[in-house]
Amino acid sequence: MRKLILSLLMIAFHTVVFSQNTGSISGKITNKQTNEALPGATIAIKGIPVSLITNNEGYFKFPKLNAGKVILVISYVGYEALELPVIVTNDNTTIADAGLTLDNRPGNEVVVSASKRAEKITNAPASIQVIGVKDLEQFSGSNVGELVSKVQGVEYTRSGVDEITFNARGLNSAFNIKVFQLVDGRNSMAAASAGIALFNNGSTNKDDIERIEIVLGPQSALYGPNAHNALFNYITKDPRKYPGTTVAVSAGSQYQFSSRFRHAAKINNKWAYKLSGEHATGKDYKWYDSVYAGGNAGPVINGFGPIVAIPERIHDFNFRRYRGEAHVYYSVTPKADIILSSGGSQFTRLQVTQAGHNQLRDVTYGFLQARFVHPRFFANIYNSWVNLGTSIIIGSYTRDFWNRTHSTITNPTSALLYNNFGKLSPDSAEMYALRLGNTVKERSQRLNGEVQYNYNFQKAGLFLVTGLTYQKEKPNGFGINLIDSFQRIRITQYGAVLQLEKSLPWKMRFIGSTRFDHHSNFGSFFAPRFALVKAISNGNFRITWGRAYAMPSILNQYAGINGFLFGNGKGIFYIPNGTNVHDISLFKTTAPLKPEQVNTWEFGYKGTIAKNLFVDINYYNGLSKNFISPTITVYGRVITANGIKVTHNPAFAGSARNDDTLRNAQFLTFFNYGDIRAYGLDFGLHYTFSKFLNASIKYSWFGSDITRDVSKNDANKDGYVSLEETSLNAPKHRGAILLNFQNLCKEKMFVNLSTRLVQQYEFYSANQIGTVAGEGSRGKVFGGINPENGQPRYYLKNFDHGPLGGFTTVDLSVGYRINKMTSVNIGVTNLFDTKQIEFVGSPSISRLISFEIKVHLPQDKK
Repeated sequence: MRKLILSLLMIAFHTVVFSQNTGSISGKITNKQTNEALPGATIAIKGIPVSLITNNEGYFKFPKLNAGKVILVISYVGYEALELPVIVTNDNTTIADAGLTLDNRPGNEVVVSASKRAEKITNAPASIQVIGVKDLEQFSGSNVGELVSKVQGVEYTRSGVDEITFNARGLNSAFNIKVFQLVDGRNSMAAASAGIALFNNGSTNKDDIERIEIVLGPQSALYGPNAHNALFNYITKDPRKYPGTTVAVSAGSQYQFSSRFRHAAKINNKWAYKLSGEHATGKDYKWYDSVYAGGNAGPVINGFGPIVAIPERIHDFNFRRYRGEAHVYYSVTPKADIILSSGGSQFTRLQVTQAGHNQLRDVTYGFLQARFVHPRFFANIYNSWVNLGTSIIIGSYTRDFWNRTHSTITNPTSALLYNNFGKLSPDSAEMYALRLGNTVKERSQRLNGEVQYNYNFQKAGLFLVTGLTYQKEKPNGFGINLIDSFQRIRITQYGAVLQLEKSLPWKMRFIGSTRFDHHSNFGSFFAPRFALVKAISNGNFRITWGRAYAMPSILNQYAGINGFLFGNGKGIFYIPNGTNVHDISLFKTTAPLKPEQVNTWEFGYKGTIAKNLFVDINYYNGLSKNFISPTITVYGRVITANGIKVTHNPAFAGSARNDDTLRNAQFLTFFNYGDIRAYGLDFGLHYTFSKFLNASIKYSWFGSDITRDVSKNDANKDGYVSLEETSLNAPKHRGAILLNFQNLCKEKMFVNLSTRLVQQYEFYSANQIGTVAGEGSRGKVFGGINPENGQPRYYLKNFDHGPLGGFTTVDLSVGYRINKMTSVNIGVTNLFDTKQIEFVGSPSISRLISFEIKVHLPQDKK
């Protein structure tokens, strides 16, 4: 009976729609703002169960429609749906072109990073945030990292005009490698031995970024080691979707200036290309930290006088950056592309580290990449490289210059004894202070390859994603900061990932992922992740569990700094003090490092709970272990590190007297420590009052049991758990309030106002320190009672400028679109010039003003 009714309905439909008095409708669907075609858009006829999909050029055609009025319902993922009335006339083709507007309402964004496939953000099985095209277009500066200050769940820190870093879920450090950056599928953690993310120092400029997807929590199951606390996925603009030429200029406080261009063109149905570039300059705050020089202590005389605090010897506060990229797209078929890309950057700026400041000078980064992109298959191979130029470690450079210009040693015997060859002239001292060791030299590179396949078993309600990855790191420290004087260091890593997504009854989905990785130093690891997602009205509730790893940096593994600090990747073979130097049976090997590990449960909801109210809430509870300690002193003489023979600095290698017993030898290295639980809540509300006004409230709370006085948290193995070893290194409470006025003055103007609140907190990271009690003096940490003499033990640090945070600041941005091609934006950071100290060893971030003018020329259709 059902088949008969269906047949009759189809006959009736054919009679009504495709009768003799017919015409047709054809048209092209485009992005209203950019005029680029939207392939894959759906066009339906209201009230009739028939629809079409636009082709690769955005065109569609309905043939033989009944004459009269119909309503086309046009939709495309990430855009607002449109109902378009059309009159069909007999024997004619009616043209019905339409432009769709990006749907910027929260909950309607389309993301790919949470599951490695396109899905609505409310369906994603992870806590994910998006910085979209609209956010980028309304930002007046060139460092898009500033936009992260308004992103829920991310800890944003700014240490200067141009230096911005990120963290998630507490326990931050001054050299954080647990936030992973991708750009167009390319690992954009620097190939250098420190391995930190490039962010604004990479080759991609603001005007070529389509969106930034930020996934919080452990992501190793899909993206491999070091996708530990968060993933930042930069997705750039396709030249076929965003053709034309954009020229922009930004200028502002602290002599900031940025000139940028982007040119993209579709040559024909097969070929397209894009080019982009930027030149940016500015001047950082003129601010000097303290460095401690001299060194006489009690009866120990070295000829440099007593310890004295002196200002850093910084000659250049300017920052400058050149960067550019070139991409060629070739469509093998309408659904398959080959993309060749290359790019690079060169930059100079100040950098905050765990020891103090570095002056990065003429650092260069480059990459060469080839991709094959198909809806079901993806292949990616690329090589990236970094040259640290002539960068300077400012602390040791400053100290050596001061010591060599203040020496009091004149006796040759004393000069030899104390490694102090007398007072030098300023020019000679400068040459000495800029020797290799204080000046960094490194040229490293990394090769990555990846293949990925997916398939949708529709009848079974099962979606599969699988892939293989390969990575080979080739650091080259020239024997200065790494132990590679006579033996090249090579580190390989390969992995395999499998993800299955199964549709379940009651609008539920189960997503299971597992990843296997093998590291040439640390062996094999499994990183699973499981998620259960339940659709509820216009949102979803999710429960997830995941595991992630953070591999020790190349420096942690292979350091060889001054013949005194050694990496501990595979263990250090050494002669302990008090041991006969000829009795190898008494020699020891340090416990080698292990990757840091975190296991995290998450519970969240993201969706619309009322007509205009969007809610995003996420609770997490994770167990972390195997943190990398600050440098720890081991008493003995090093023979090999990681199986590589090394030369221990004679000043610290000790001596063996007539009885062949080693005495007074020591070296520094790294160890694992810690077994702590970290937990927190990220909460956001967004309410749309009208097309002209919307508002958001965002709040994050973080807590941890690291404050426990337990031996596992004794990072330096001295038998006492100090305040440094129990610090959260993050504010417990932080929040933001955003008020956005849009579509003003006939949809030409916007005004955005935001307030950021950060609770005061203390921070420790190796030599860096910021506390309430020690503010205004040299930092020191109480380390318990020294068992050797019964006296209090203190560890000296850098100058303590006080705690971080404790501020409420207001930012303002205003923009106006003069015409379809030209727009201007003005932005003010810290509008009321509030004291805003966000990072250790850094100045307060005073008011910054920026202005931008941008011109976009559409591609000539001819």
